[in-house]
Amino acid sequence: MKMSRKILFFFIFGCVISSVTAEGDLEVRVQLVRSQTGKPIANATVVSKQGKTTAVTDSEGKAILRFPSVGYYEIKIIAGDKIETTSKEIRYKGQSLLIPISEISSSGIFVSGERDKTVLSRYGLNQEDIKRIPGVAGDSLKAIQTIPGISVGVPVGVLPTVFTNVGAGQISGNPYSNSERGDLSLRGGGTRQNQYFFDGFPLPYPFHIGNQSSVLNNNLIKSFDVYSGSFPSRYGFATGGIIAIEGTDKVEENKTVVNVNFFLSDAYNQTKLMPSLSMITSGRKNYPNFVLLQAYPQGIPQDAKYAEYQDFQWKLIWDMHNDHKLTFQTFGTRDRQAYTKQQASYERGGEDPRPPTGLDRGFRTDAVRYIWKGKTFRNTISYSRTEFNEFFELRISNPATAENIFGLQNRTRDTLTFAEQRFEWELIEEHLKFESGIQARSKETNLKGENITSNNRLFGDIFNNLLNSSSQFRSVIDGDRIRYKEASAYAEFQGKWNGFRLSPGGRVDSYSGSGEVNLSPRITGGYVFENTKTSILGGHGVHFNSPVSVEQLSRRSGNPNLFMERAEHDSIGIQQEFLQGWSIKIEGFRNIFQNIIVADNFAVDPYSLNNDLRIFANDPTKAINNPLTPRNLNYSNSGYGHSEGVEIFLKKARDPKVESGAFGWISYTNSITKRVNNQARRTSDENTNRALLNGSRQLLAQTKVGTNYVNYYDDNQVEVIYNNDREELYDLDRRHILNFVFGYKFNRDWQIGGRYRYFSGVPYTPIINANRAGEASTFGINLYFPEYSKNYNSDRLLPFHQIDIRIDAFDHYSWGYINVYLEFVNFYGRKNQTGYNFDNLKAYQNGVNPSSTYDTVNSPYIESQRPNGSPINLPLINLGMEVRF
Repeated sequence: MKMSRKILFFFIFGCVISSVTAEGDLEVRVQLVRSQTGKPIANATVVSKQGKTTAVTDSEGKAILRFPSVGYYEIKIIAGDKIETTSKEIRYKGQSLLIPISEISSSGIFVSGERDKTVLSRYGLNQEDIKRIPGVAGDSLKAIQTIPGISVGVPVGVLPTVFTNVGAGQISGNPYSNSERGDLSLRGGGTRQNQYFFDGFPLPYPFHIGNQSSVLNNNLIKSFDVYSGSFPSRYGFATGGIIAIEGTDKVEENKTVVNVNFFLSDAYNQTKLMPSLSMITSGRKNYPNFVLLQAYPQGIPQDAKYAEYQDFQWKLIWDMHNDHKLTFQTFGTRDRQAYTKQQASYERGGEDPRPPTGLDRGFRTDAVRYIWKGKTFRNTISYSRTEFNEFFELRISNPATAENIFGLQNRTRDTLTFAEQRFEWELIEEHLKFESGIQARSKETNLKGENITSNNRLFGDIFNNLLNSSSQFRSVIDGDRIRYKEASAYAEFQGKWNGFRLSPGGRVDSYSGSGEVNLSPRITGGYVFENTKTSILGGHGVHFNSPVSVEQLSRRSGNPNLFMERAEHDSIGIQQEFLQGWSIKIEGFRNIFQNIIVADNFAVDPYSLNNDLRIFANDPTKAINNPLTPRNLNYSNSGYGHSEGVEIFLKKARDPKVESGAFGWISYTNSITKRVNNQARRTSDENTNRALLNGSRQLLAQTKVGTNYVNYYDDNQVEVIYNNDREELYDLDRRHILNFVFGYKFNRDWQIGGRYRYFSGVPYTPIINANRAGEASTFGINLYFPEYSKNYNSDRLLPFHQIDIRIDAFDHYSWGYINVYLEFVNFYGRKNQTGYNFDNLKAYQNGVNPSSTYDTVNSPYIESQRPNGSPINLPLINLGMEVRF
């Protein structure tokens, strides 16, 4: 309560402070300098037509302009034959503006920017668009989830997937899956087949656990581009899509921004240490568990689960010379997944001595970049090293007594080294540009199970059964490691002539695991009608991605000979600009996914190296006498899928020169995605008979005819495993995805915004009955095993929909501003379904068991009661303040 009173007082205090501004003409000092060296630009004309003022810079690059009032003004700078236009906010009399100029130079400087980027299958938003998007507590990157073609996945939380099967908490799980855990699916691509980049360096994951917020500070993000199909040749190692985030790359003025709200605090600082040396520092810490448990614990849903996280970013920018630039940077994060309130009270009366994490993960990236710019070229050399660590705690408990049957801890360590040389050459100014480069990546992943515990007398039997039945589980307990390397080269031309646009290119990817080398041709083009501002777009691209999981590539429990996955992207669209700041883009697409890695119960290597450590320890003579042995590979490249649909993106851009007005965008996607694992569907009797038969014979050879396996055994028998699988809806398929983001700025002091989201529910395989198992020796109780429909992914969860509202109030001062904001997250308290949970202690009852589970992270709500005692769900209220000085 004391904390609540303090926050309320702070809010009232911030709102009643009035702005202090001077009346009449505002005299502003402007200084022009070269961004590379900090040297002044003399004899340059500085003009503001809107402010009706002009001046010429002196030998120190300084000039004085007089503006009639505060507000945004367009300032035009003319030096020789070079002209540059910028927009600045005039806030008070005596203000000083330092304007670095990069394009104005006696020798000329190569300039590359927005004009060089493809429009097809790319959606970009800048900081002004996303700065205060509602419902995300000031997290700009969450705007990615409002871009067309993006479906939110099940966040990565359990790695490797062996633990998904062992620790799911169900005795009998979903019989069918054609997806994996991950953050985002772009146009039906796999959630782990995307690549994320920050300033061109690999970003292990974009969001903290549960998709709560991004791993980057809001003020550090300058803009981002989402390539959902036919992305440029520079980008590889992905068959889904590319999310490229651009951070602040130059410091024009010293600035500090502090943001504090109910659930997190963050700070950002940029400082010009010297004319040619700048530094950027930022960090963030959240504390939802602490606030909610202290403020209103009875309002937290029983199954709510929030992650505690922190992140940091640091960058040093050294403009060594007009033509040379060097940057050093490091960024990283840590996430700790807390247990739910329900679980805490369930286990030992809430007095659980374990640390408050079931999952603890994080990464750190250290990077360096050197840029050499000439009049018509730019050469960029980049290097980064990323360390990823994950700690996962697995506990299997008796469902009746919560007794620990057994538990273990798994640690995964991943090291990714990345290097790139990129060369850009403007062959014909404004008409033809050439870009090429080479990239290299090496990855090493280690995992190890440790600290195995149990309080159950049957632990030994259960543990040994798992070891004997699952080579994946054995590899985790004994420890496992994979290493591989990738090398790529790419080239692309970007041509423009009159209204025609054409960008042919290609990429070559090599992967050490399978030893393959793949060529990826890509081309985008179109025509722009300048008079009507109409663009017709089209493109085609082939993309490859290497396997990503240690359990897939393990030489002891997986298939080390897996090939790269392949995707083919085709897109066509039209874009129209109209009125002032309005644009609409309509795009159709079809993506084909091949060589998808899927779980495979029938792939076998008849002559695999007998490298099981337990066999050497238990029976070394047998291991020596049998150096080669048949081994299940567990994975293969048998999967296939396709996705097709249409996207609409209507946007009203913010006008930085106008203090009031509306802005926002509407995105809509109508699509369908299907996949087939190409795995034989067999009855339990067929599987039992095959297991008995194979127990007395040995496989000598295996081949594939189409998608069918043909096995030859030492008893001279031939077995044909027919593929009778069929296409099913993709686990993350959402037929309709609608996002509506809007904002209205009444004046420089007040702004209101909203966000509405609607998604079709994802497919799932329904439970149609349950079979009583009788007295279960393991648990000593009666259990019920769910019976799933044979029609996989034949039903859908309920649609997701939600409204978020944000109100901003600004107080402007000579040193900056105070922004107090109030957010209503999930305004009408919608409980959005995420799945079903079957209670193995109860019989099947339609509408009761299984029961629905709900999203309490991306769609939070507070449980409360009406005066008459009936339940009601309220929005999550977030009050915060941002201070810039």
